[in-house]
Amino acid sequence: MNPWVLLLALVAVAVVFVVAPVGAAAFAYYRRPWRLTCPHAVVEAQIKVDATRAAVAAVLGRGSPSIVRCSLWSRLRGCREECLQLPAGEHRSMRRGEAPPRLRSEPDLRMILVPLDGTPGSESVLDAVRGLAAAHRATVRFVHVAPHATTVQSEDDGRVVAFAHQESARVEHQVRAYFSRLAVRLPGVSVGGTVRFGEPLAEIVEEAESVGADLIAMASHRRNALGRLVRGSLAKRLERETTIPLFLVPYGEQAAA
Repeated sequence: MNPWVLLLALVAVAVVFVVAPVGAAAFAYYRRPWRLTCPHAVVEAQIKVDATRAAVAAVLGRGSPSIVRCSLWSRLRGCREECLQLPAGEHRSMRRGEAPPRLRSEPDLRMILVPLDGTPGSESVLDAVRGLAAAHRATVRFVHVAPHATTVQSEDDGRVVAFAHQESARVEHQVRAYFSRLAVRLPGVSVGGTVRFGEPLAEIVEEAESVGADLIAMASHRRNALGRLVRGSLAKRLERETTIPLFLVPYGEQAAA
């Protein structure tokens, strides 16, 4: 038998029965969100690890996992890589729908994050949010995620019309005016808002954790089978990325307050 064929066969067996299972197990282990006691703040924190990097490190036997997100509540700032150095027994996996870390004396619902894409359909959640916020005396925070701004050039001669930072400022000004118009629909409720630039899923989660949101309320699209297979809904992806509870209404329909 050709020795090269034998070698390739052995490599294939190793990949199928050793490398792939080890990588898959590491990926599944690190993909979940974790709770632990933050070594800086000495209070409970939540971390998310780069599961892909952790799987590669486990397969190659070198490198180490890296934290891609840590609870960014004001009391927990600074909790980063030190979390991974804690004994394994101090980590615990999250339960679906478990509330964000916070002091027990704080109310159950004090901050509601509302992602909006600028369309009437995404505003369908506002009626329900008004009722929730009024009942719990909670603050509502709008968030809109826009693509990273780029330099705008004239189609005729390629002349620069607006630089990236100017375009970012224009978009932010436009969105904040939009937030002000929507705030009128929530009388008696404390309303704020922010504009972020980047990938919607990551930015919404980052904003929710940075402000300590107790609930993410949003309108959700109903995708067909092909859409779910290719991308999935933003709501479903949010469920996998954060344990902050979601409150959903159908996109484009009104919800009772």
